Amino acid sequence: MNGLHTLLTKSERYSAKDALQKGLPSKQVESWKYLPSRTLNKTKWVSASHRESAGFVLHGGRFANLPLCDGVNTSTNSSLNSAEIARLANLASAHGFSSAQDALNTDCLLLEVIKLAEVRIDLCRLANDAKEAGFATVVIRVGEGAKLLLIEQFEDAPRSQPNLDSLRILVDVSRNGEMKHLRFQTANDHAQVFTEIDVDISENGHYNLHTIDFGAKLSRTNIEIKLSAEQASTKINGLAVTNGSQYHDTHLAVEHRIGDTQSAMTFRNMVDGKGEATFNGRVLIEKEAQRSATKQSVGNLLLSKTARVNPKPELEIYADDVTASHGCTVGSLNRNELFYLKSRGINETDARAFLQYAFAAKLVELIEDADIRELVESRLLGELKHGELISELKESVNV
Repeated sequence: MNGLHTLLTKSERYSAKDALQKGLPSKQVESWKYLPSRTLNKTKWVSASHRESAGFVLHGGRFANLPLCDGVNTSTNSSLNSAEIARLANLASAHGFSSAQDALNTDCLLLEVIKLAEVRIDLCRLANDAKEAGFATVVIRVGEGAKLLLIEQFEDAPRSQPNLDSLRILVDVSRNGEMKHLRFQTANDHAQVFTEIDVDISENGHYNLHTIDFGAKLSRTNIEIKLSAEQASTKINGLAVTNGSQYHDTHLAVEHRIGDTQSAMTFRNMVDGKGEATFNGRVLIEKEAQRSATKQSVGNLLLSKTARVNPKPELEIYADDVTASHGCTVGSLNRNELFYLKSRGINETDARAFLQYAFAAKLVELIEDADIRELVESRLLGELKHGELISELKESVNV
């Protein structure tokens, strides 16, 4: 059937039978039509082994060193409520990979931020070893008036063979709650990274996501956000820097289920070499969601003749009283800006590098955490291979 066949036949969960019957989604499935699944299908995946580590980590589908801080309660999936169980079941039924995720899920952790608490949690997703696959789920409850900052980073330890890491993140933001979620994906060159984020936001609740993709051979992120009560809001910023033969894929869906809700998304894809990036951003404003507002901005920069990008922004509006805007661009570097920099005495190669930096830096500047912002900028400068020059130029040139 596929590379997960052996693992699935060992599972006794009903979803394993469902996954075996469905198989992994083919290119006939719209949301998977661009995804290069050959390695995923052909690799004979094995269960991941345990590894000792420090700090709150996910490795091989298992969480270790759970956060012990005031304002946070941790427990296992036995503490999930009926709504959370139903949401997970709904995610599992989406397609064959979702069913496989459910069947092979090793660990399900519940993190509950209590009412009015303010908490920061740092999670590191460690690299699995050769041909190892890990599947896990974390359910996050942000209590009434609580604030959570979740910083999700990836280990970039080199691996010589494919390795797979898949994580489901289920979030419930209560009334007046706020969650800021920062993802910095720097997985190794052979990694297959899957992330599914499902968020439900209550009255005057807020969920802000900033996702940065640099690493992995294949990175797929599914994000579904439901604005379920008045004054609920979400803001999503994303940057993918794709080189070589990497593939970065983001599928984002926001549902305005009720009136007086707000959403905004800003994404940038910068693709070089034989890399490929896909972005699908869908906003649904239902009939009852009057006085809602949404903004979409998607920019795609192609740096080589073999680079590919697949953007698909969507607006589906059934309400009459809404404010909505969207824009999507695909192109190469701006000739006028290149001319301007060259007129300042900068050669074309260096001018191109600086404009690439400027395109991505607009998203980097939005990262609130100073330490992560510095890490992202350092990685960006390293990717562009003109770091020292750009550092000098940006002090004197405003583009």
